[in-house]
Order: sequence, then C-alpha cells, then structure tokens
Amino acid sequence: MAAINVLVIDRDKVVRDLLKEELEGANYKVWAVSDFEQALALAGETNFSIIMADLKLPGIEGTEIVRKFKELHSDTSLIAIVPYHSLRLAVDAMSKGDILDYVTKPFNIEEVKLVIRRVADRQYLVHQAGQKEFYQEMSVIDSLTGIYNRRHLDEILHREVERAKRYNQTISILMIDIDDFKKYNDTYGHLAGDEILKKIGDFLVHSLRSVDLVFRYGGEEFVVMLPQTFKQGGVEVAKRLLNLGRQNIPITISIGVAAFPEDAQEKDDLLAKADSALYQAKHLGKDRICLWGE
Repeated sequence: MAAINVLVIDRDKVVRDLLKEELEGANYKVWAVSDFEQALALAGETNFSIIMADLKLPGIEGTEIVRKFKELHSDTSLIAIVPYHSLRLAVDAMSKGDILDYVTKPFNIEEVKLVIRRVADRQYLVHQAGQKEFYQEMSVIDSLTGIYNRRHLDEILHREVERAKRYNQTISILMIDIDDFKKYNDTYGHLAGDEILKKIGDFLVHSLRSVDLVFRYGGEEFVVMLPQTFKQGGVEVAKRLLNLGRQNIPITISIGVAAFPEDAQEKDDLLAKADSALYQAKHLGKDRICLWGE
C-alpha cells in the first residue's frame, strides 16, 4: 500500500519533531510546519490524506483552519492537536463534523498512531460505503436533545480513563435520571415528554464548566463527565444541579455519583457504580443525590 501523506501543524518544534520521527517510523510520509500559511502553501501542492493541526494557532480560529483545508481537499481528514485543558474544543469540533478525531498534549505516541490508523480506516470505509450512510452511523449527537449520545460517551470516557491512569488524574461521573418520567408522559403526552428531555439536556450543558461533557445515556437518563474532578467536587456539582433544577425545570431529577480511581478503574465499572448510586437515590425517595460506597 502506498504511504499515507500526513501534514503536522504545531507551533512547538518538539511536538513537530516527535510526530515526524514516530510517524515516519510507522511508514507514513510526513511534513511538519509551524504555522498556517506554510501549511496552506503545502496543501496547495500536495494532497494530504490526514492533517494534524493545533486548533489554537495564532491569528486564526480552529474552525477557519478546518474550512480552508476543506476548500482545498474535501476528502482530507483532520485530527486536532489540543492541550488536555482544551479537550472541549476538540470534542465540539468532532460533534459538528469539522474533525474526525483528536489527540491531546502531552502525547502518548501509541495512542497517536492508533488515532491516525483509525482515521485512515474511516477514510477507506467512506470510499467503499458512501459518505452519507457512513457519517450517519458515525454521528456523535443525540437527534432529539442535540447533546452527545451514548456511542460518543463510550468512546470519550474510555479515552479519558486511560489518560487519567497515565497522568494520575481523576474523573467524576454523574448519572442523572428524570423522576417519574413515565407518569409525566402519560399525563401530558409524549411531545411534552420530548420537550422535557430537550430542556434538561440544555439545562445541563449551560449549568456546567466548558470542559465538562453531557451525554444522553438512553431514555430519560443523562451522564455528566467531569474531567480532573475529585469525588467531592462531583458531589458539589451534583448539589448545584439538583438545586438549580428545582428552580428551572418542572420535574425533579435524581443523581448518582462515582469517581475514578476511587470507586472504579475501568470505564464500564465506573458507569455501573454511578448507575448503582442512582438506583439507590431513586429507592430512597428520588429528588436527591447518592454516592457509590456511602
């Protein structure tokens, strides 16, 4: 198979040199530049299958970077390079279809290679199966509420748990359920129920930090992921959501809280512990918070 052309754009020479050396060692053909103008000139001369770009280059917005490259080569796949504290920037870009994936600094080079391999495989599938059907399948947005869906939760949480293991970080998970949702549906109708789901999704997004992520888990359940947050911090966020919810939404919620690594060391176990704490909150009378292990 012919070598895949990869363009790396990053201000940091150490980052450029590292990616160039490692990716060339993995049989990719790599160009590395420090600014957008150099990158644009190269992209006008060479057809790059994959472009890895810092979304915070001086003087240009990340979305503008994406737009410029797409104008040159519509089938080029973009991978964002972002610091960990800017994770939300990359996830939002993915949700809008601007980029296919992202890597965070500091790098785990094996993870970088895995992301590039996955993007290259996606490109192949697009050409084989047709773009429309492929991107519908790959969608990360819940069609009703407009927030991230469970498929995206599985992908993001797995990645963040593995990263938290490497860098000795914490993650708190809130599992949230609408109380007596079936009764609400039966009383007011399914259209009103849909509006409540939309309202709560919007309420959660606008009540949290920009780095926090909100997902529709299924039915009337939602998950909030709080990166770099200890369990007690997760409890404080849950208390604030519970109190704000009582003031701003016409139905109560129950919340279960669990944390990595205190309660679980793997993604699925972490979700299961938060779900178990949520069950306890419902069992004790709803409209309350329960913590796994207490």
